[in-house]
This record gives sequence, structure tokens and C-alpha cells, in this order.
Amino acid sequence: MASDGSNTSDGNTSDGSNKGAGMSLGLPSHLARATNSRGLANAAHWAGLVCLAATLVNLGVLRAGHPFGTFAPAAIALVPMATLLILLNRRCTVPLTIAYLAVGAVCTFFYASTVLLATPTFINTNLFALSLPIVAMTMVGGAGSAALIGVLWATLGFALAELVIFVAAVVTDHGFRMDWGSLGAYLLLVTVLLIDGLTRGGRHLPQVTIHRAIREDQVIHIHHELSLESAADLHDTALSELITVANALPGPLAPALRRRIEADLHSLGQDRLPLSSSNPSGVVAEEIWLSSEMHAAIELARDDGLAIEVSGDRNALGRLSPETRRAIGLAVRQCLVNVLRHSGSPAADVAIAASESEVSVLVADSGRGYVQSDDHEDRLGLRNSVHDRIARVGGRVTIWSAPDVGTSVMLLVPTLDGRDVEVAL
Repeated sequence: MASDGSNTSDGNTSDGSNKGAGMSLGLPSHLARATNSRGLANAAHWAGLVCLAATLVNLGVLRAGHPFGTFAPAAIALVPMATLLILLNRRCTVPLTIAYLAVGAVCTFFYASTVLLATPTFINTNLFALSLPIVAMTMVGGAGSAALIGVLWATLGFALAELVIFVAAVVTDHGFRMDWGSLGAYLLLVTVLLIDGLTRGGRHLPQVTIHRAIREDQVIHIHHELSLESAADLHDTALSELITVANALPGPLAPALRRRIEADLHSLGQDRLPLSSSNPSGVVAEEIWLSSEMHAAIELARDDGLAIEVSGDRNALGRLSPETRRAIGLAVRQCLVNVLRHSGSPAADVAIAASESEVSVLVADSGRGYVQSDDHEDRLGLRNSVHDRIARVGGRVTIWSAPDVGTSVMLLVPTLDGRDVEVAL
């Protein structure tokens, strides 16, 4: 996303080339958070699979001195558990997580009962052979994008596994003792999840600063390139016109020659010259932006403590009717109010873009997000002040949001037919 006033994307200059100054470092904050949580989930699931594999190896060791097939039920009981854990690793969803815990509890009970009955020398449940499936149940705690959710899943898995071991001990007439190895694995996982959750906010601020510095450096590079192009065009055009005038006959310029010179100068002023007295349309368009409801909404949110990065093509507002400009500005205000009240994010991005028929405005934050099917009262602002207001001017609204990932609101409104006002910034 480019900085204020530039209409480019990260890593791309005005001519489409990929410059080192414009390269983006890392993922956007809301994507980085989800990716980091997904990495923790994968690591936890693989740790659970390793524990189940170690359980099978341990069964092979216990089999020595016992009749063939003694521990077969225990080995078979681990297969459904491992299968569901593989599926959970491929697609981490709440139904699969619940299914894994339910099936894992049954499998762990049959495994523990078989091992305790087949080995009379085991007098209680404080055994390495029993701790491994408990750890595998605990490793479901990597699921979820929020640290608290991960801790809750881990606690549920650990408590359910210990309860199953207790029932198996009662059924087989063995003493119950909690295994310290499985407890240590649970505490380690919870500690990692809590540290990740506590440090997320601290990681967000440096990332925002890095991305902002990259965008500013990119804009400086683009402005430099445009200045060189403008200087070259100005030099070539002025030299060409001076030669033409010098070669013309004495007296007034011929009408055709005058029209050609005027067209060249007009084209030069429209396309290359910066905002100045030679480009009065830019002054008018700049006033449109400064007097718009969108600009007022952004400044008001900044006054309330929200850091807002405006990017994209602010020229686009000049292509909207006053009614549409007011509607999208008030809709942006409501979006920023929601960021302040509900997201928990200290920053938001506002990106403006335009096509031939539409102007789009994206308001994005990397806050706590929400479940879009939730019709809570705090969502009435989005429905009444955003959806309805944009719909009345012929536009549409699209919202992307998920818990602890953030919210992005895309506003699309139609432009004025046949109007092309350039807002020079």
C-alpha cells in the first residue's frame, strides 16, 4: 500500500518495475498474526503425532515377554486418534477439534485399560507409557488464532485425558497418580501460547513503523522519477517550440502553429506539472479533498488517538457527486469509530482507488475482529450507517472479519458519468 498521494502498490514503481526501495518486509499485521498462530498449531499437532508414534514404539518394548497380540487392542486404539490429528493439522476447525478430543478420550481409555491389565507390575498410573497419549491430547491446544483460545483447548485436552486415565485406573483396580511429564508438557505449551499472546502487541508496532518507512521511501523514489521525467519532457517540449517559433516567419503566429503550441503546453501542464498557478484545476480538486467528510472523519479519528495511514488515489473524490462524497465520508467515519470502540487496534489503514465507473475505499484494521454472523447491538452502526448509507447512493459494501484477525470494510460507489476531475496532490 502506497503512502499518501501515490497510487502504487508495495514494491512497484510508476513504470511497473520492481525496485529494491519499494520492497515490502514481512506480512501485513493481520496476516502475520494468523500465520504465526497457524505455525504454533502445526508445531503442536506434529508434537502430538510424534507422541503417538513414540507410544507405538513403547508398546513394542512392552510386548517383550508377553503373548502375541496382548497389546494389539492398545495399538489399534491409537489409529483413529492419529487419523483425526492428521486431519486436524490439515484443516484446523472447531468441529474437528471437538471430534479429536471425543475420539481421543475413548481411544486413550482403551489404550490405558489394555496396558494396565496386561502389565501386573504397574501399580499406578504414573507411567511414561500412559503420559504419551495424554500429551497427544494436550497438543490440540495449538488450535485457534488467539492465545486464550489455545490455552482453553490445551486445558480441556489435558483435563479430559487425565479424567480418562483416572477412570481406566478405577476400572482396572490400579492406583491413580498424575504423571509429572504430561503435566510439564501441558505447562510448557500454555507458557508458549501466553508468551505469544502477550508479545503480539509489541511486535505490531515495529512492523507498522517498518512498513511506513518503506512506503515513504518508495514515494520519495517515485517522486524523484516523476521529477526527472517532467524535467525531460519540459526541456524537450520547450526546445521544440522555441525552434518552431524561431523558424516561423516574422509577425503573428499562424493559427495552426498557435493551436499546436497551446495543445502541447496544455498537455504538459495537465500531465506533468506539479500543483501550481499553472495548474489551477489541482487547486480546486485539493479543496474538494480538504473540505470532504472523509478528510474530516480521518482527522477526527486521529484526534481521538487512532493512527491512520491514508494511501491510494485521493484524486478519486473529485469524480463523485457531492451526495455520494458525503455518503462515503460518513460511512468511513462510522468505520473508524468502530475501530476505536471495538477493534482494540491502535492503527487503521484507509486506501482509496478508482476505476472508470467506481471509486473504492478500504478501511482495514488488525484488531480483534468479530464473527460476521453475530448481530450484536454494536454491529448496528455497520448496518445502518454504512450499508444503508452506501446503498442509498447506489453503492455496495463488503466486509471481511474474523476473531483476532481484524476487520476490512470495502466501500464501492459509482462515479459521475463523463466527469474526470484530477485532484493533484
